[in-house]
Amino acid sequence: MVDAHRTFVIVGAGLAGAKAAETLRAEGFTGRVILIGDERDHPYERPPLSKGYLGGKEERDSVFVHERPWYAGADVELHLGQPVTVLDRYAKTVQLGDNTVIHYDKLLLATGSEPRRLDVPGTDLVGVHHLRRLAHADRLRNVLAALGRDNGHLVIAGGGWIGLEVAAAARG
Repeated sequence: MVDAHRTFVIVGAGLAGAKAAETLRAEGFTGRVILIGDERDHPYERPPLSKGYLGGKEERDSVFVHERPWYAGADVELHLGQPVTVLDRYAKTVQLGDNTVIHYDKLLLATGSEPRRLDVPGTDLVGVHHLRRLAHADRLRNVLAALGRDNGHLVIAGGGWIGLEVAAAARG
């Protein structure tokens, strides 16, 4: 095929990145597919973090887009725990945190967004949590379980979808 010697790099190993890699293979792309993410976990969906997983109704493995062997079977190279530190669009390269340089023919940026954090004193104290990553959900799930046993209290700053889902998980 014409694309067998081409490299498609996807920066962002979340749901969008994993589904883009899946779609490339499903549509017949035969070149290299490289999926890069700054987290060590393989791609997962974020919505279950504040729903079933956080509330204890689903197991940790339920959040992953694909089981780990899928990536090897689909010939998708994973570079996890490596942020992209330099993007050179003229040279068509990305540089990872460990200084590895990867050339690409096509590039997809699928990094998502970060929640806005409160800019007030005390947000760096022990017991203050954010929910964006799987590691955050792991810690918060343990906190909610302990609060439930101890009949503790919880303050949630933010009344958006995530805040309300965390409140529902806490009540559960």
